[in-house]
Amino acid sequence: MMGERDKIVIKKLQDDLPLDREPFRQLASELGCSQEEVIQAIEDLSRRGIMRRFGAVLRHHNAGYIYNAMVMWEVPEEKVDEAGAYMASFREISHCYLRETPPGWPYNMYCMIHARTEATIARIVTAIAEKLGVKNYKIVNSVRELKKTSMVYF
Repeated sequence: MMGERDKIVIKKLQDDLPLDREPFRQLASELGCSQEEVIQAIEDLSRRGIMRRFGAVLRHHNAGYIYNAMVMWEVPEEKVDEAGAYMASFREISHCYLRETPPGWPYNMYCMIHARTEATIARIVTAIAEKLGVKNYKIVNSVRELKKTSMVYF
């Protein structure tokens, strides 16, 4: 169960933190507690499994990762766990999903690849296809980013 303080901490952590030696000082002030108590609340949320991770979000275009592709895969049911684990092993793959397949649509797995070159995307796709023996897949390159935000929970 989450209390009001937990919700406030989560709400504040969804925003950008200040580039400061003491990034939790402002939040602690708003909550009327110490930075140590804020850090303890974050650790508690993590320990309880409410907050899975806490980290930086890289703006991949600004960092030179200008090639992005979603790859749609037709993976046999008995290989989906192996495929998911293998796809997840590539640092260039940010998302990997097993999804429902509507009638007439063969693709059940999807991954998003971010790279500095098209050749890197091709190399990763080839490695996955060869390792898993998957022959039916489609590479869909990003043309333009229309919206990109993180999920906001509170």
